[in-house]
Amino acid sequence: MRVAVTGGLGRIGRAVVAELAGQGFETVQVDVAPMRGQSPGYRRADLRELWQAVDALDGVNAVVHLAATGVPDSHTLHPELAEGATYAANSTSTYNVFQAAAVHGVRRVVWASSETVLGPPFRVGGPAQLPLDESHPVRPETSYALSKATGEAIADHFAHRCAMTSVALRFSVVMDQAEYAALPAYWAEPERGRWNLWSYVDLADVAVSCRLALTADLVGATALTVAAPDTLSDRPTAELLDTYFRGVRVTRPLGDFEALQCSAKAEELLGRRPSHSWRDSAR
Repeated sequence: MRVAVTGGLGRIGRAVVAELAGQGFETVQVDVAPMRGQSPGYRRADLRELWQAVDALDGVNAVVHLAATGVPDSHTLHPELAEGATYAANSTSTYNVFQAAAVHGVRRVVWASSETVLGPPFRVGGPAQLPLDESHPVRPETSYALSKATGEAIADHFAHRCAMTSVALRFSVVMDQAEYAALPAYWAEPERGRWNLWSYVDLADVAVSCRLALTADLVGATALTVAAPDTLSDRPTAELLDTYFRGVRVTRPLGDFEALQCSAKAEELLGRRPSHSWRDSAR
């Protein structure tokens, strides 16, 4: 299988390319950034332009769409303009990737949605229930989250229009071994993690999830929560709930440090849920 990985030169993109290559996939790295040196597997494209997206996906069998504009800096001079630019860039590029895939007859798109479609950072209201999973209402509170929710609507559209199968992976904050060393400062201010329920996902699990989603026996548009099995906090989950989310309905008993974002559906449909924990590196 020949797979285009958009955002292929980024941190997550490089990890996904390495994971796919290690499992026998041929990859094409698509990125707006120039690549140092030359590689036959690299294509430069600004995915906000449909014709560039069409050129970039020529000759591939599937797509992993990771390219995106991140959350805008809240300290920018005109935050409302940055919010609009984020939404426009992400929704347009996602549409163009799906449309380009349709042009080439590609029938499988795996792409990076976000935990934020379900409500984080919870500034307007708290979660309807915990742990957070696919049954929770979609409640985007930021332009970035709205762009990802729009992407999920785009995926539904192409599933209906041309029988395209897609998997939206609602990644939590992606972390790696180097970042776990900074956790003691995070623990000193536990309220810092409230915004996304102290959730994260290891970079290695992100890469594996993308690979599994490429070959999973699925049809239509599917959205999956992808988060680590535990929280980033050194405080028990019950204590976090009592302190920060008292009164929110908890749908089942939770383990001592169990995550408040649930990846059970990912395990059911992909055959594996994230398994890496920062606690493993701390031992």
